[in-house]
Amino acid sequence: METLYSTRFVDVAYMPEKSCLIQTWKGFCTSEDFRAAQKKTVELFVEKRCKNFISDTTNASLLKKEETDWVSEVITPQLVKAGMVRLNMVLPASAFTKMTLMNLEKAEGASGNADIKMFGSLESALAEI
Repeated sequence: METLYSTRFVDVAYMPEKSCLIQTWKGFCTSEDFRAAQKKTVELFVEKRCKNFISDTTNASLLKKEETDWVSEVITPQLVKAGMVRLNMVLPASAFTKMTLMNLEKAEGASGNADIKMFGSLESALAEI
C-alpha cells in the first residue's frame, strides 16, 4: 500500500493489486478541510484509475448533515463517473459518528449513486474486494 496524500486528519493510500483507494480518517477536521480532502480523493481516484474505494472512518469525527449531503450530491457521483464499482466503509468507533454514516448511507440510497457496504475493520473491507 502506497500513501499518496497525508494530512493531520486523513491519509489516502493506493493498493494497486486491488485497484483500490483507501481513505483513513484520523480525527476532527473542519468542513473546509473535509471538503478539500474529498476533492483530493476524487483527483487521486481518477489519476490511479481505481475501481474500488474504501473509507475507513474508525477514528473519524462527527460531520454535519450538510457535509454528508454534499458527499452524496457531489463526490460520489464523481467517483461513479470515474469508474467506481465498489464503495466499502469501515464503521467508526464513536456512536455519534455512526449516526453520520447512517445519514450518508440513507442519502446514497435515495440518490441511487452507490451501494455502500459497511464493515467492522479495514481488513474485512479489503477482503470483500
